[in-house]
Amino acid sequence: MTWYFPQLGHLMPRRLAQWMYPIDKTDLDVLRFAHFLALAAVTVRFLPRDWPGLRSPWLRPLILCGQHSLEIFCLGVFLAFAGHFVLAEISGGAAMHLVVSISGILIMWAVAWVISWYKHCRRQEPASAEERRRGNADMAGGG
Repeated sequence: MTWYFPQLGHLMPRRLAQWMYPIDKTDLDVLRFAHFLALAAVTVRFLPRDWPGLRSPWLRPLILCGQHSLEIFCLGVFLAFAGHFVLAEISGGAAMHLVVSISGILIMWAVAWVISWYKHCRRQEPASAEERRRGNADMAGGG
């Protein structure tokens, strides 16, 4: 709370404040890591494995993006720069923010869907004798 209300700073021990602040996005600071662990613990504790919502068509885009998280993260970095460019060059209003955000989400979902579709199609194709001998690069160890 001292980050938002500096007048509460006298309640925080100086050693703890030196260790914790400044909080920035470029480093994995302690509070960000603790926040991630807390969210993971809450999710594991309160979301059962067989929860029917996990098979819901409404959550399918989120699941697809999670299954290809590295690719979607890299795409998200690019889309963040592209969205910033659009907001800086065209308009920075609330409506344009909404359009850029929804467009980014839809693009990430579409790319995750295409990646899943491609991997599914590759699994369905009968492998030629040469490909079977060479192995599958998607599998650990190539085999």
